[in-house]
Amino acid sequence: MKKLLYILIALLVVSAAQAQDNPIREANEFYQKGEYEKAIKSYEFVLETHIEAPEIYFNLANSYYKTGEIAPAILNYERAKLLSPEDEDIQYNLKMAQAHVLDKLEVLPELFVKRWVSGIRNAVSADLWSYLSIGLFFLCLLFACFYLYSNKVGLKKLGFFFAGVCLLLSVLSYSFASIKTDEITNREYAIIFSPSVTIKGSPDVSGTELFLLHEGTKVKVTEQLGDWLNIQLSDGNKGWLKKEDVEMI
Repeated sequence: MKKLLYILIALLVVSAAQAQDNPIREANEFYQKGEYEKAIKSYEFVLETHIEAPEIYFNLANSYYKTGEIAPAILNYERAKLLSPEDEDIQYNLKMAQAHVLDKLEVLPELFVKRWVSGIRNAVSADLWSYLSIGLFFLCLLFACFYLYSNKVGLKKLGFFFAGVCLLLSVLSYSFASIKTDEITNREYAIIFSPSVTIKGSPDVSGTELFLLHEGTKVKVTEQLGDWLNIQLSDGNKGWLKKEDVEMI
């Protein structure tokens, strides 16, 4: 009886996996055939089932790019980059799409140390930082054993030193993983989807008009007030726009 139950459970798991895989396979087939409109619908359907992967966002972005829809292409390249920040193809195609955006914004200079740390943190995914943190913690325990149980003074010193280094690196890796996870779950950047939008000085239709932005521009959302969002650009400029004018990354 138990064997029959295990077989039924296994069949259910396999059938569920196949049902999940079929829409992705269908979307990939449309994409490979160059039927990009059908690929877009299929990939969007897959994402509606809460299945996420950088490859899905990447192919969806490419499909949008091929059909001339720049803003959705940039949006999905950015989503793919969040999940796979080290992927060079995603970075290259994102730059290609951003070249079509009308707004050319300057980026405020930041401290070398901050830029260097951000570069290291963004080099790999949150999962990899998590695995690295766990591995370093086990190494810390191993070296701690050398310190506690070795009869040789030299091994004790080496054990103490490397245990401290591994613990420090483990905590640092964990903090990087936490920051990367927070970036994915609490997304604060958005892409302008309206052809053009006037940024206001206050969250009101009658507010002072500050400047104009066009579709495809990336903005940071710093505050929400009703249907209005307070946004900040890479050049430091701030203002308000309607929530309907953007799509969160």
